[in-house]
Amino acid sequence: MSEKLRKRLFQLTVLANFIMVFIYQYLTPYMSDDVIYWDEVAKANNFFDLFAQEYAQYLDHSGRSVAHIILRIFLYADNKLIFDVVAAVVFVLVSMLIYINVDHRKAYDIRVYSAITLLLWLFDPTINNSVFWMDGACNYMFTGCIVLGFVTLFRKSVKTSRLGTIGFAIGMFFYGVVAGWCNENTSGAIMVYMLVMMFAVYKKDKNIRNLRPWMLAGFVGTLTGFVIMITAPGNLKRAAAAEEAHTGLLALLARFLKITLNIKTGYLILVFVFIAIAIAIAYKCKNAADFLDKASGMLLFGFLFLVTCYALLAVPNSQLRTYYGASLFLMTAIVSGFAWLVNEGYDEALVQTIATSLVTIFGVLLIFTYIEEGANLARIKREFDERDAYLTELAKTGVDDVYAPMLRPDWESRYSMAYVSDYTEDPLYWLNLAYAQHYGFDTVAGIPREDWTEY
Repeated sequence: MSEKLRKRLFQLTVLANFIMVFIYQYLTPYMSDDVIYWDEVAKANNFFDLFAQEYAQYLDHSGRSVAHIILRIFLYADNKLIFDVVAAVVFVLVSMLIYINVDHRKAYDIRVYSAITLLLWLFDPTINNSVFWMDGACNYMFTGCIVLGFVTLFRKSVKTSRLGTIGFAIGMFFYGVVAGWCNENTSGAIMVYMLVMMFAVYKKDKNIRNLRPWMLAGFVGTLTGFVIMITAPGNLKRAAAAEEAHTGLLALLARFLKITLNIKTGYLILVFVFIAIAIAIAYKCKNAADFLDKASGMLLFGFLFLVTCYALLAVPNSQLRTYYGASLFLMTAIVSGFAWLVNEGYDEALVQTIATSLVTIFGVLLIFTYIEEGANLARIKREFDERDAYLTELAKTGVDDVYAPMLRPDWESRYSMAYVSDYTEDPLYWLNLAYAQHYGFDTVAGIPREDWTEY
């Protein structure tokens, strides 16, 4: 295949990825916390009020100001189509950043990029929380893109022995502040990553002058943003309210067990793939030093995956979606190893056939899955839209206590958290209360869809 044709096919693959994400984003309605933030943003008198609102949240609830400012801006625009387009662009950017960090790829390596896309679509257990939900996307996918972009810039600059200018150092500081202010465990992990990279630079000839000003500026910036985030009074209040069955060392051991079980539940297949690829690389290496050289990128991002996961030892409770950043590092590690195997390690026709066949087979699986799950998302969106129109009209009548139909039970999809965000039969459930406040009712109670007769 000529490079010109490969380039065209690569571009079409990236475009297809964008279109697929955009359609699913369009089919995803406002849900759960989206509605709560939407109502709050509606009270803003002007754009700058969003920052005042976020400062109040910083004091009372959470230090993730970067993520929530992004969310508030999209809600203030009051046009979800804008978010749908930007979110699709960010998803593609994440895939491209992973691709850039793969050292052993060819020019316009369709097979490598397709592998990345398949991992993101088929093997991310948090995709309904971290991608196809506005609040979750801003908290995880958008911030994950910011962090991965920072890691990529830092790593590529180190690899090219970039001297940098004063302007670049200042830029790295401020980029570091934003990256450090994104997400507790992911932002914490990249500081460990920078220390490892700077130690490797120093170790070459044990000269402290090898550490460039932009490296130190990036680290200090990240540390600054991280400290601002974790010392938020809102975080301290939430930590004080959290309950654990144990204290001290037993609490840490319980958290360690929970993190390990979450890795097993969500990422065991990817861990197995990582191990298998590492073994395949090892069989082609002469010794341990040769293995460390050939698998350096893979091992680095595998290490980042573990650091990001176990950084959650610092918090009492961690939901699976908080592992999203870790999963990006693990996927980068896997594809880095895969690229070395197929592009440099194994020329045998059988290995090439198996590799191409696996990417193609999983690509076909994604197509079937996409069509089936897309139909479910369309049905869910129709239910949300019908219910929203009904409740909006009912609110105009001045009624206080109302009923709303719950989603039909047959359309649950791994690409939507609609069922987790649905009404319940308990009018005092926190989501029911949030939806009631949104429409101006005193209470809203859900009833099974098969018992609903109003429309």
